[in-house]
This record gives sequence, structure tokens and C-alpha cells, in this order.
Amino acid sequence: MTSVAICDDHVMVREALASVFDHEDGLNVVGITDSLATTRAMLQNETPDVLIVDVRLDGESGLDVARMVIAEQPHVKIVVLTSFNSDEALVTAYELGASAFILKTGSSEDLIQTVRDVAAGMRLINATEVRSASESLEKRGLGIIRRLDANDRHIARLIAMGYSDKQIAETVYLGLQTVRNRVSRMLSRFDKENRTQLALFFSEYHSEIMEADSVSH
Repeated sequence: MTSVAICDDHVMVREALASVFDHEDGLNVVGITDSLATTRAMLQNETPDVLIVDVRLDGESGLDVARMVIAEQPHVKIVVLTSFNSDEALVTAYELGASAFILKTGSSEDLIQTVRDVAAGMRLINATEVRSASESLEKRGLGIIRRLDANDRHIARLIAMGYSDKQIAETVYLGLQTVRNRVSRMLSRFDKENRTQLALFFSEYHSEIMEADSVSH
């Protein structure tokens, strides 16, 4: 018997998935959660063979949930569900050790087979697709964004919002010269001639910066 846990912030999705799995021979749902905290609490009482987790939870990243589970219960296999194709999420899921990364647009039969395969020890994330996604991130400058530290990501978001160096310093609690030095380094790293170009770049990729912030904790 393969035990399964489901982490999704939508009640209907959680209940629908639980119903599907409970009607399958050899599969048993032992936990339903909606956040990192509730998943950690569930793990105190249950040790599922497979955890299915949505990438985007209410105010949280499902990848943070996956990272926590892999760190605390490394024998639990992770299946990451997503509603959208994201190079950032795919690469991060692979790097943290998830066993599968699949779109919600697939069929329930596909998900069931994925869970069975993952429980049997298969890792279904395609390394070639991950390599292609990584190359795409680098070409778009997002590979560098992923490597920014938390302060620089915060500064990048504020630059995109039009904050001055002084306003940024007051917001992130860093000295004005420190902020200016960080902005100067980012101009060089992203090969931008001036602050306006940098602001336009960060504005264009604001959602990716936010995602990098959530998946790099």
C-alpha cells in the first residue's frame, strides 16, 4: 500500500484529489494540508510515501514545503504540481530533489501513474528539460536573478517600483552608500548602462524576481 499526502490551498482540489486516490487500489491518502505549517504538523503523525504539493500556495511557495519535507523526511518522495510552465520552478524542483514535476492540465490517470512510479523509486524530472530551462533562465538574465541574495532581490523589486536610493536605504535598513554600491554592482552584472534600463528590466521580470525570492529561501 502506497500512502499519499496532498498539499494544496484550494479545498475543492484537495478533496477531488483525495477522492481519486482513495478509489485506487494500492493507494491511500493519509494527509491533506494547505501550507508549510500544516504539512509539518501532519508529518508528526503520518509518514507518507509520496507528497503531492502545488507550486503556489496562499502566501507561500509549495517548493518551500517540498524543501522542508526533503530536509526533515528525506524518504518522502515529492511530486510537484503546477498550473503553468515555469523554468524557474522546474529548475528549483529538480535542484531540491523532487521526483516529478507535472502540469495540472494532465489527466488524473497520469497523476496516479506518476505517484505509483515515484513510489517505486523512479525520478521522472527530465534532466534534458531542466538543462534547457536553465539555459533559458541564463539567456533572459534570470539565472543571475536566482543568484542574488535576499537584500539584492528586495532592492531589485524596489528599483522596479521606482524607489530612489535614499528610499531603498530607508526601506531595507541599509546605509545609503551600501545601497548605491549594490545598485552599481547590479548595473554591471545585468549589463545595463543606467538605472533606467535596470528599472525597466526588473519591472519586466518582476514576477520572476518574486518567484526567485520564494523558491530560494
